[in-house]
Amino acid sequence: MIDRTAASRVRKYRAAQKADRGIKRVEVQVPGEAVEDIKRLSRRLLAAWNSAAKADRLIQSVLRTINAPRPRPIDVRSFVHCLLTSMPDFRWRPHIEAFFDEVSIEAIHDLVLVELVTFEELYRAARTWRVTDGRNVPWIEQMANLKLAKAAA
Repeated sequence: MIDRTAASRVRKYRAAQKADRGIKRVEVQVPGEAVEDIKRLSRRLLAAWNSAAKADRLIQSVLRTINAPRPRPIDVRSFVHCLLTSMPDFRWRPHIEAFFDEVSIEAIHDLVLVELVTFEELYRAARTWRVTDGRNVPWIEQMANLKLAKAAA
């Protein structure tokens, strides 16, 4: 016998996840060894979006810099996804190029300190997006190699 009340509550909960939080349920089939990798990626993206919510003022400042001359602005979630993905969406390429070339080093460092991304992730993003000629990329590479960017206790 099916509990209709429980099924109804689950449907409402899932609808609220989709609408309010922008979360979608995905079912994938992967080899057993890859399950933890998929979960880790999901947790990393959620953690970055939560950090973005906490550092909204800083993120909006960065987005104003990279969105200013462009007809189509990038939003916070798309920006975070672009920095963490291994499969770039090339409609955002000008925005990512601007991030690595036009945003100040101080603002980039602040993004790392609020734990939005790490220097390793930023350097990986520069290589993924093939924007290694950006003005800030050599500094990001040095910081990724040194692993010095930790928030002061």
